[in-house]
Amino acid sequence: MFAQDNVYAASDVQAKLHAADDELAYTTVMTVLNRLTDKTALTRQRDGKRYVYRVSRNTARLKSGVVARLHRTLFSETKLKPFAALLESEDMSAEELRTLRRMVNAKLRELTS
Repeated sequence: MFAQDNVYAASDVQAKLHAADDELAYTTVMTVLNRLTDKTALTRQRDGKRYVYRVSRNTARLKSGVVARLHRTLFSETKLKPFAALLESEDMSAEELRTLRRMVNAKLRELTS
């Protein structure tokens, strides 16, 4: 939902969620935004009477931490199991598989350089 350089007020986030058939109270949206700010996933700045939020530069690090915790919890034996589970998913499109292949190839080039 949050693009890297875009700024959103709580009402913007609530409207986007409403458009996606996810009805949340304004106070719930504010609570989540404040918690994400506390965890440094978002930054907040004053804009008149309201606050606006944007993605923090720490977000990539936070995502890596979430993925690492998820991996440890669900797939503790090997690094390959999450990829196997992803590949076995019936929801992956051909384009998503090609994107995954490009990512793997890029990582292989990085490791062999």
